[in-house]
Amino acid sequence: MSTPSETTKNVAASSPARARAVPAADGQGVCLTELAARRVHEYIEKMEDPATTYLFFGVKGGGCSGLTYVLDLRDERSAPVAETDEVFESHGIVIVCDFKSYEVGNLSGTTIDFQEGLMGKGFTFQNPNAKHSCGCGSSYSA
Repeated sequence: MSTPSETTKNVAASSPARARAVPAADGQGVCLTELAARRVHEYIEKMEDPATTYLFFGVKGGGCSGLTYVLDLRDERSAPVAETDEVFESHGIVIVCDFKSYEVGNLSGTTIDFQEGLMGKGFTFQNPNAKHSCGCGSSYSA
């Protein structure tokens, strides 16, 4: 298995989304914590073609607070990145947000983390623009 830095070097030239990605920073765009990035890299390495795999992050209507986060691995060949999509890079991971989710969901400044605890493990979201979040943290209102 390649390390995250080896994977990044191998895919840099082969991914149109990676070529468009802008570095994410706390407070701007969407970024991953180090632990979340390691977990995402583990999942990407299991994909058929890691070179064209990206992390999709968006929202959909629903949940107890109005909007529910969507986190998914997608392949550029079957799910091409649109011109209007926001594309970020964090810890070597390409993160793609569709325009509607990014704007309507007010995702700018969101940090994706990975938590392990007594209640289980999984990805969590720190969205500074959320006015109200549900107890489980998977839905919010903007």
